[in-house]
Amino acid sequence: MALRFAMPLAAAFLAALCAHVSIDIAGDYVLAHDAYDDPAHGSRWLASMALAASALGALAALARAVHAETCGRRGALRAVLRAAVPSSVATFALTVTVIALPLLAGMAWLDDFVAGIGVDDVADLYGGSIVLGAGITIGFTLAIAAALHRVVGFLSRYHRTIVRAVEAFVRTVRARTGSAHRSVSRTRENRPRVLPALARCTSGNRAPPLLSILTIQA
Repeated sequence: MALRFAMPLAAAFLAALCAHVSIDIAGDYVLAHDAYDDPAHGSRWLASMALAASALGALAALARAVHAETCGRRGALRAVLRAAVPSSVATFALTVTVIALPLLAGMAWLDDFVAGIGVDDVADLYGGSIVLGAGITIGFTLAIAAALHRVVGFLSRYHRTIVRAVEAFVRTVRARTGSAHRSVSRTRENRPRVLPALARCTSGNRAPPLLSILTIQA
């Protein structure tokens, strides 16, 4: 369930971030006044952090599904992947676009608000041209949604291979950890209980005490 929300959010944040940068660059060449040139772009850092959080949420959901399947719940990963995105790539792309367009406008509004710049026209939220801003954003949403939809489909088809690879990796790590632990245990068991300095002092090569020598001479 969490992946169903995290996946389109991550795609939308990525599309909005890429569109924001691209509009800023394109506006310098095709627009008389690029509205993105006026404020600083602190919203890009916020969008990057939101993207990272969404991506981590998606990865956490996938990791839980893989763990559930390794524990005997057959088909857990495939079920989560199938629920992550709609079966139709067009539906998924439309969802990402509907989220990304207001996200882009929100990023521009936040930049203007922090800089103390008033928004006189909605076009300013899209770099100075709604056609340019929305067109670039939709282009990114379509490309990112299609790529992500294909990746999810690929993972869904090979979910058993992924699970087997994870199981093999876990077994290898456990075997190496157990081997290292046994090696340390054997080393501790074979370690002499008497310190080397004390062993030298009590060895047979040590000279007799001075008191015994005086007694013999007397």
